[in-house]
Amino acid sequence: SSWSQYNVSVMSITADDVAAAEAATNAQGDLVRALKADLKAGKPGITKEDVTAAVEVLKERKASLAALLKDLQAQGGATGVVNKEETRRILNDALERRLFVVPSFRIYGGVSGLFDLGPPGCAIKANLLAFWRQHFVVNESMLEVECPAVTPEPVLKASGHVDRFTDLMVTDTVTNEPFRADHLLEDALEKIMEDPKESAERKKEALNLKTIIDELDEKQLGEQLKNYNITAPETGNPISDPYPFNLMLQRRS
Repeated sequence: SSWSQYNVSVMSITADDVAAAEAATNAQGDLVRALKADLKAGKPGITKEDVTAAVEVLKERKASLAALLKDLQAQGGATGVVNKEETRRILNDALERRLFVVPSFRIYGGVSGLFDLGPPGCAIKANLLAFWRQHFVVNESMLEVECPAVTPEPVLKASGHVDRFTDLMVTDTVTNEPFRADHLLEDALEKIMEDPKESAERKKEALNLKTIIDELDEKQLGEQLKNYNITAPETGNPISDPYPFNLMLQRRS
């Protein structure tokens, strides 16, 4: 069938349009991988030009899919359908109910940041590892290694992680829940950029700031959080000033 059926000029985009475009893009990706494997194996009749042509089609389909997703989100945003927080809550609830992933040690109160994979989650992980090995080890002839989950301090000291591997955090002043300060600012800026009621000047200002967030120091980031009146996302409570938090976890023997 012609790719024109996925043309983004269609006035009303539906989830079925996106699903069809995703299926076509995935099929083209499979074709590209198969052609690369056949070319590498020296299969008769397969040329570099065939691979190049297939890759170009894949790029076009990816671009069309991205445009479809953007248009669909714009339609939903205009009607109030798209709500990131509500979508995240529904997705998390579904993943837990279907045992894809559940908080570790939940019956003992749980530990923040630790999760167990249920049967479906384990299957997905196994499939991802198999796909990774197929691409890098089989198709690309790379060699696989497996390293320890912990690293001695001298190694991390030499690499600079001990001294510089930090993020600026803020906390909810009532619940003490921590948040990445730059993530809160990014979320606020994205809402401004997506809001049809905001002026073009304010959207441009938000975009310019978003591109330099990683360059802001502790004081500058704190000033921008106050400038945009950012509060804790779940509760709306005030947040603390940013403070550095080292992401290296010390292991005691």
